[in-house]
Amino acid sequence: MSKQQQTQTPMQFVFSESEYQARCNNKRDFYLNRFERPSTDVPGAIVEFVPSTLIEALDLYHRLLNEGYAPLEPVPGSLPTATLVSNPMGEYISLYLKKPAAQQEQDLAAIYDQVKAELEAELSAAFESAVERQIDLALAADERKRQRELDQERQKLAQQTRDQLTASRAKLRAELIEAGKLNADGSAA
Repeated sequence: MSKQQQTQTPMQFVFSESEYQARCNNKRDFYLNRFERPSTDVPGAIVEFVPSTLIEALDLYHRLLNEGYAPLEPVPGSLPTATLVSNPMGEYISLYLKKPAAQQEQDLAAIYDQVKAELEAELSAAFESAVERQIDLALAADERKRQRELDQERQKLAQQTRDQLTASRAKLRAELIEAGKLNADGSAA
């Protein structure tokens, strides 16, 4: 690995304010258009209330307006602030109100903290993954180096063995020729 790669790699895992802001803006947009329902734990700027009676709905609506909740802006084709469905089986009432601004700010602050924690966790995981890759690369390079050294050692040992056997064979041949048991052409005497 080059010295330049060593100094550049860790910089990839630095907290990016622009990435953080982009993620926060995305989460904020989802939050502002999301419904918070009693049955879920997902925060939203618009809260669904399901009172059981019309009287309870009116009292709840008045109380929530006094607490700072706001009705939804009337936009054609959008969800109304209140709906009442009546049929022989009973009535279904739902209210949709925007949370007070202070509560929305608190929710968004918690969401932004979560975004920051997730981004930092991603960066940490990416850094650890890069460290593991670098370790694996270093180990693989070290293994290749050791394998080359072993191959060179094996070749050196093989050559020494060949040289010794060739010398031993030549010595034995010379002794057999001198003793008259072998001719110079290699045939038996």
